Amino acid sequence: MRIYYSYNKVLFPHCGISLPVKTKWLANRFKPGDTVIVYPVKRLKDYVHLTNLGVLAEVLKVELSNKLYLLSLKGLNRVRVDKRHGLWTCNYTILDEKVQVNTEITERLRKKAQELIFLINVNESDKLIHLLNFISDGVQLSDFIANYFILDYNERVALLNNTDVTSRINTILQLLTVLIDTIQHKRRSEG
Repeated sequence: MRIYYSYNKVLFPHCGISLPVKTKWLANRFKPGDTVIVYPVKRLKDYVHLTNLGVLAEVLKVELSNKLYLLSLKGLNRVRVDKRHGLWTCNYTILDEKVQVNTEITERLRKKAQELIFLINVNESDKLIHLLNFISDGVQLSDFIANYFILDYNERVALLNNTDVTSRINTILQLLTVLIDTIQHKRRSEG
């Protein structure tokens, strides 16, 4: 399977992302319907030692936009790279995340994310709340919230690597609480 190294970006399963492709030659190697392992990298050692998890993704489209090729992908599953063949291909194992997540903790996560949405109140707030209400699976909800609400690269990689869904949800709850508290404190101090 081909590996796409996503510099400073993290794709989560059940989510989409558009990534830059530097050359036409490389862009032409991807076709809609292809699958690829999307692997997050930030430092040289990330290329050398594949210690993080990656995401099996489907190529949705490749397009030229403002003289830059963009590769649009949809994440499918968390994967562990078992063995790399050269720099660009590998064997992998799909990680099974079909677990029963406590509905109470899933609802706490949904409510905390909604609290943040109400607080930031952007044009897309209604759409985000609708999407949150539509996702009933705790695994998918945790990935959706990590993908769209957690911005720090290192926190995102840690969440991608966390295969214990309950632990991942608890971590996201803590991160959202800190974010909400920070925004509220800033607003109070600005008066």
